[in-house]
Amino acid sequence: MISVRFCGAVGEVTGSGYWVDTGEARVLVDFGMFQGGRDSEGRNRVIEPVEPRRLVGTVLTHAHIDHSGRLPLLAAHGARAPIFATPATLELAEVLLLDSARIAEEDTARTNRRLRRAGRRDLSPLYTVDDVEALVRRFVPLPYGEWRDIAPGVAVRLHDAGHILGSSSVEMRIQRTDAEPLGVVFSGDLGARDAPILCDPQTPPQADVVFLESTYGDRSRPPRADALAAFHALLRRAVSEHRRMIVPAFAVGRSQVLLYELAHAFREGIVAPFPVFLDSPMASRASAIYARHRELQDAEARRLGHGGQVPDTLRIVESAAESRLLNDSDAFCMIMSAAGMCEGGRVLHHLRHNLWRKDVLVILPGYMAPGTLGRQLAEGAREVEIFGETIAVRAEVVQLEGFSAHADREGLLDWLAPLAPAKPRVVLTHGEDVARAALASALHARFGLTAETPVAGAELMLD
Repeated sequence: MISVRFCGAVGEVTGSGYWVDTGEARVLVDFGMFQGGRDSEGRNRVIEPVEPRRLVGTVLTHAHIDHSGRLPLLAAHGARAPIFATPATLELAEVLLLDSARIAEEDTARTNRRLRRAGRRDLSPLYTVDDVEALVRRFVPLPYGEWRDIAPGVAVRLHDAGHILGSSSVEMRIQRTDAEPLGVVFSGDLGARDAPILCDPQTPPQADVVFLESTYGDRSRPPRADALAAFHALLRRAVSEHRRMIVPAFAVGRSQVLLYELAHAFREGIVAPFPVFLDSPMASRASAIYARHRELQDAEARRLGHGGQVPDTLRIVESAAESRLLNDSDAFCMIMSAAGMCEGGRVLHHLRHNLWRKDVLVILPGYMAPGTLGRQLAEGAREVEIFGETIAVRAEVVQLEGFSAHADREGLLDWLAPLAPAKPRVVLTHGEDVARAALASALHARFGLTAETPVAGAELMLD
């Protein structure tokens, strides 16, 4: 019997992971962190249903922490299986996971100082830099389009998902003794067509079962031209009003796209140039990886080269001291900083120093998970808590439409369309329940498919 159990991301968009048991081997597709909500730290320490010592092979769809962030935890619990992903994904994952480990160690050290003063026992970090370094030694690059055996009776092939650099949809072929091989596809996170820098997402050629993401399954985004026009209008207004802009952006993916669009707007005279500070060493390292992998970029991005993809006014902020200086100044500028959902990183310091100011514009360029500070701001909170301090929200907060790295409902339907005539079994994951229900309805209306929406902890039998 072949079964799949969910490690997260059912009825929510974080904690992605699939524990696949073929009867002969046990493999894992992704093992990401939960983000947002008071219980996320406790949930991230739970490794079930994964059995680390029985794990034979892991496939990572892409580097974002909600897909990769718990893998070092498995290493700490004795997992020794190789991790297969595209070369770019492995490079980005090393950067993100090392940063995640350092933050975990620093946060735990800070917490333990308080606990010791209170006479209480120390806590341990979720995982350490040493755990990440042990994990990285088991990274195995797998280029797009190449079949690879990852466990007895299990082979995989990766297809470009167009979400971030190196992102993949996983085509898995599982051998069966009494039937043809079972074709299982894990979409991973799918990008939008015609997005800058990246190539369009590719659909695998065959599937008996499809695990399909549904982040934006309940909405259609405006045409890209309309989204850019709204972005440009917002920038022109900020320039005319001399308003400082704070942009929380994911270090991998969103930062590179926003810099690309700013460079275009400045170059074409759409917006008068202004100082742009990228206050995220991780985003800087990620951008260097993007620059190295021109073979994964679309034709326009390759033509521009890396220099044409960033504004001339860009300044990289490396040190914490430089970052603090930005908040000691009232100078007009844009500060782009991680993390994208405002759950950590330097952007928290910038929000703490700027949210209370009426002359500040906070631009949220994508999805914000429930329970995150970003979601509170998007929903119009008038005050928030940052580092234990209550901060009034007097700044203008604008959530941009059209800049998400996820496909919208039509994009998801179009990606599935080549597979739909064969009537595969479709399972919707990586989406809130409202989004999953809307996408299930759209799948039935367009293709006559009845999609499944499993609950957390469910186990699905695939044959």
